[in-house]
Amino acid sequence: MDALRQLGENAVGAQIYGPHPQPPPPEWSLEDFLKHHPAKFDGKTSLDQADQWMKDMERIFDAKRCPDESRLAFTIYMLIGEA
Repeated sequence: MDALRQLGENAVGAQIYGPHPQPPPPEWSLEDFLKHHPAKFDGKTSLDQADQWMKDMERIFDAKRCPDESRLAFTIYMLIGEA
């Protein structure tokens, strides 16, 4: 009976922690982001081009698991002029 109880406790622990915990993603700096050569945005484009620019930015962020707070800062950095 003790073995059955222990098996149940192990199953609960595996559900909570997963079989292989993922390490936290490494810190992402502006320099790391700029290595992907993102395009600057000046706001003087069509809505379709602006939408594509945002999708391109999100693709970089998602691929590198960039944290949300860095996404906003890096996006603002890429705006130029009156964008």
